[in-house]
Amino acid sequence: MGLPLRRQLQTAALLLIGAALSHTLPSHAKAPPIASVEVTTKVSRKNVDVPGIFRSEVLRQLRHIDIERSGQEDLVLSASLLRLDTQRTGSRAQSSCLVSATLQKKNGALVAVLRGRARAEDDINAASDNEMAALRAAVRSTLRGIPQALR
Repeated sequence: MGLPLRRQLQTAALLLIGAALSHTLPSHAKAPPIASVEVTTKVSRKNVDVPGIFRSEVLRQLRHIDIERSGQEDLVLSASLLRLDTQRTGSRAQSSCLVSATLQKKNGALVAVLRGRARAEDDINAASDNEMAALRAAVRSTLRGIPQALR
């Protein structure tokens, strides 16, 4: 005898859901050409893990960049947080950030040099939020050059 009707319906529903999801989830078959990410910074803040935040932001932004292999071998991305400054003037705080990155082949051959900067301004009480906004924007500005560099 076959499966009970309820079990057959459950199996059919699971198969339909699986089929639908297989067409909507991103394919992991194409791995991006960036094999490893290195981050460095001399910027520090009391009670703030700036290197950790910087690394997390670099990795987060990389996930949002459409990078195709286009014949590239695995690459190493080295990103540096060069500057993160805040100037306070009256009741305003203006933060600026400078990020530099290089793309290299595993054998050390340089593929690209990327640079990005950003500024954020807000109320003086939001100075730390300003810095994080400037950092996020500078990382985004730097990494958005990767697809062009790989063409």
